[in-house]
Amino acid sequence: MIAIGVLAAAIAGVVYLGLERLGSAGFGMAVLRTVGVASLALLLINPAGTTRVADAPPTVLLDASLSLGAAGGRWREALDTARALAGKDGVMLRFGGRVAASDTTPPEDGSTRLADALRLAHGRPGPVVVVTDGEVEDAGTLEPSLLEGTGVVLVPRHVAPGAALLELAAPGRVGRGDSLALDLTIGTFGPLGARQARVEVALDGRVVARREVELPPAPGTARRRVALGPQRLAPGARWLSVRLVTPGDLEPGDDTRWRWLHVEDQPVVVVLASPADWEFRFLVRELSDIAPGAVRGYALVQSGRWVDMRTLAPVAASAVDEAVAGATVVVTAGARASPAGPRQAVWRWLPGDSTLATLAGDWYVSADVRPSPVAGRLGSGSWDSLPPLVGLVPVVPADAQWVALSARLARRGAERPVLLGWDSAGVRVLTVTGEGLWRWALRGGAAREAYRAMLASGLDWLLEGGRAAGPATVTATEAVPRGTPVAFRFTGDSVPDSLQVSVTDARSTRDLTLRFDAEGSALAWLAPGAYRWSVRDGARAAGVFVVEAYSDEFPPRAVTLAAGSGRLRAALAATYARQRPWLFALVILALAAEWIWRHRRGLP
Repeated sequence: MIAIGVLAAAIAGVVYLGLERLGSAGFGMAVLRTVGVASLALLLINPAGTTRVADAPPTVLLDASLSLGAAGGRWREALDTARALAGKDGVMLRFGGRVAASDTTPPEDGSTRLADALRLAHGRPGPVVVVTDGEVEDAGTLEPSLLEGTGVVLVPRHVAPGAALLELAAPGRVGRGDSLALDLTIGTFGPLGARQARVEVALDGRVVARREVELPPAPGTARRRVALGPQRLAPGARWLSVRLVTPGDLEPGDDTRWRWLHVEDQPVVVVLASPADWEFRFLVRELSDIAPGAVRGYALVQSGRWVDMRTLAPVAASAVDEAVAGATVVVTAGARASPAGPRQAVWRWLPGDSTLATLAGDWYVSADVRPSPVAGRLGSGSWDSLPPLVGLVPVVPADAQWVALSARLARRGAERPVLLGWDSAGVRVLTVTGEGLWRWALRGGAAREAYRAMLASGLDWLLEGGRAAGPATVTATEAVPRGTPVAFRFTGDSVPDSLQVSVTDARSTRDLTLRFDAEGSALAWLAPGAYRWSVRDGARAAGVFVVEAYSDEFPPRAVTLAAGSGRLRAALAATYARQRPWLFALVILALAAEWIWRHRRGLP
């Protein structure tokens, strides 16, 4: 601004004193023009200045996370404290998962993050005070400048006796008639006297099992497994509810976990083991871990006699044929395997075919991963440090085939393909030529991870080929805790500004307008419940999700924000140039006076 004033003065001086040579009158007119032009420039640029505000009203940030309303929480006391601190003229804001204007509704946010609220509050004049129970997630990462001058009033909750179902690990997909294994993480808190609890498992609202479990001594955590026998469920998405019932538990909000269980009429992946050797036993086990509930393995023990590779139960040959016909991927031994369906993918393991010659010896996989559709996950493996393969079927790849992994005998000689594939009109075939890959899984550690990476990348590639092409779709997070938004994601290239989605729960159907950001993400805040959704514009996009009644805010957590306050800041307010009326008056008076003076001197 000083430079603008100097420039205006220089131009006015050149005009009045240099060109027009008006003497003292010219000096006066130059001053008027300088003042007028400099003031006008200030109004155009509109810079901000700060002024000290006496007795500015405070900004009070009230913690509105679910922990304040949990058992032992002191929500009413926190609300009264915040009101008293704000007084008549102060501003109250709620914070948690988001920042909003304060009201008297119970706390509903499923997280406690303070940074955004502090940034907003420090943009206002006056002191800033935070009223919280101290269980703040981002307290350790707050910038010191945000905490400077911020008062903190703690209303910590009392630890009430309780038991919580902290985690639920359940398969996302199961086949019809499959057993169901649930892994639970149970936590205990406070002076809880109970030593046992009851776990109730319900499907679509109907209790199908009750199990007694032992609780860890309070405070503590323990893992428990609940196994259910085969469940005859209709195919489709089933609402799974697991509830922990504990005598003396004062907090019900952390006792129930919800999931959607997808029941498949036919498995997605079928493994046909013939012969049923170690290779296929480890293959079925690792594939089942990678894709829980989507893999079914059958072993041919005698001519025409099949058994389930997990339960060893006899399976009719017709049932095996039906499973193969309905599968997306068939994993089998032999070179003659062919797709049973028009878009069915095949993963062939050649060493299992007794009609093919196998070159015995120590075949070491080469460290270099060749460019291929599956190279992404394979690139991180230390392939040359794995146990050698015990044999290899020599294959000469065709022009249309790509090779992902190769091996050399005793680390010498020419490389031969170990993993290769091809894609013809959407039908994908993957081939493994090596024998003894199961030893990688048996060794564990990095060797097992490399084996699983090969299986996962190969399975992903095969499944992608079986997906029907169609318009861009929308996906949604299948399970979120209470007080957390459901994240929708648009998977196409051209992200729309908005999209209409129909959402249905047990009570009603509603329409949501999703507004996507530049990355194709949109958030929707919903009450706890089990929901089904579909896109209304005709795109083939639909699914399910649950907003759990559970939240991590319910179990007691450590206090991470200390009470007290930093060095108080002076109350400052930002004032812009256009907020100063006298500047407008100064521009008008200076330029008008200059014009009148010039007019009286007979100047144009």
